[in-house]
Amino acid sequence: MLIHISQTSSTPMYEQVISEIQRLIVMGYMEADEMLPSIRELSKELMTSGITIRRAYQELERIGFIYTRKGKGSFVAKLSEERLAQWKMEQVREPLLESVLQAKKLNLAEKQVQDLIKDMWQEVDDD
Repeated sequence: MLIHISQTSSTPMYEQVISEIQRLIVMGYMEADEMLPSIRELSKELMTSGITIRRAYQELERIGFIYTRKGKGSFVAKLSEERLAQWKMEQVREPLLESVLQAKKLNLAEKQVQDLIKDMWQEVDDD
């Protein structure tokens, strides 16, 4: 499974697992009804405890990204295009909000921030 987590991150491991699985689902790397690795398999692969993976799976199920069949395992839930788009926007909104608040504290004009974002977007496209 293509999950990237950092042992040194200040973000708790279970939250990293949640974010990574959400990303894989939203980006289409995992399809509806696809089986996720067992808790034991994923904890071994990521070198973390089963409790961490269980907590991540429980939260993913609570928010509707996966479902569990007793005795069968956990599977990717079918998500609407609207829900997928909503998740993507949520991931971008928080960091942008922090940036906008910082820009306002520094008395930057809206146009300056818009130009900065436009320039950064272009830089990424050029790479």
